[in-house]
Amino acid sequence: MRRVVSVFFFLLPFTLLGQQLTTVGIVDIGKVTMAFYRDSQAVRELEEMTKRLQGELDAITAEINQLKERQLEAERAGNKTLSLQLEEQITSKTNYLREYYRIKNAQLQERRNRLAESSSFLSELQQAIAFVAEDQGYSVILKSSDPNLVWWSKQVDITELVIQRLLNAQKRP
Repeated sequence: MRRVVSVFFFLLPFTLLGQQLTTVGIVDIGKVTMAFYRDSQAVRELEEMTKRLQGELDAITAEINQLKERQLEAERAGNKTLSLQLEEQITSKTNYLREYYRIKNAQLQERRNRLAESSSFLSELQQAIAFVAEDQGYSVILKSSDPNLVWWSKQVDITELVIQRLLNAQKRP
């Protein structure tokens, strides 16, 4: 009986060594994509579209604010008819602004997705993530954009390491 117990206690540490601790890492695919394609024509076009959209949104917002000021002046002057007309214009422009933003933002997101989903880039990205994950001892890597992720420590964010790996691989012939 003593032998069985002593063999059990002797082998117990070896069974514990067989268990692996799962470590999880996080990567921001959007940030990696933008860094990888930073100097490309596609990213410059995307940035230009974003700036143009912001300019258009600012212009429409300025128009709405002017209409609101005119409505306030009409109310102060007691001109209810003009005030109601301006309120309708404000509502119409605000609805237009929301819809315009929704459509343009969807177009921008689609362009970003196409940029990130090019087959050669995806292959390089997968290899870079795998290399960094194995090198840093991570078992699982999740996207930072995953809606189920509530919080994570910057210590598990491998985004910068993946960017460096991709840029270094790009420099090699």
